[in-house]
Amino acid sequence: MTAIMLAGGVLRVPTSTVLPDGTRIDGTRDITPDAPDYDDWLPHAIDEEASWHGDRDDEDILRRWRAAASA
Repeated sequence: MTAIMLAGGVLRVPTSTVLPDGTRIDGTRDITPDAPDYDDWLPHAIDEEASWHGDRDDEDILRRWRAAASA
């Protein structure tokens, strides 16, 4: 279980949802410092930069994300 510490102390944590037909969808959700479960996740948090693998795929994804965010 890993939580990623984003700017401002927000944690991005894993989550999953099961649809009525049984399909499981894995994703993430953000938890702000004032959320009731923040302290539960904080010990598992790593810095955002430490979570980057630094390989080409990560760099390509970041480049596309930054381009879309600036549009």
